[in-house]
Amino acid sequence: MARYFFDLVGKQHIRHDFRGRELSTPEEAHRLAELIAVDLATGPEEQWVSCTVAVRGADGRELFNVPIEALCLAVA
Repeated sequence: MARYFFDLVGKQHIRHDFRGRELSTPEEAHRLAELIAVDLATGPEEQWVSCTVAVRGADGRELFNVPIEALCLAVA
């Protein structure tokens, strides 16, 4: 298990994840980052749209990031 940190990064602000989560693989961390991005894109706080979820390892180095994009949800 490795610890991953999920920071929310915008043009004018950043919210650091100081606790992190222990996950088995980087792929699990990427899936969690995608879920966080979707949750923030569909939530009431639109301040995070056009920002990213930056995933860091325990050494503080950024591994990858996932964009938070506005979602158009259509009702069929």
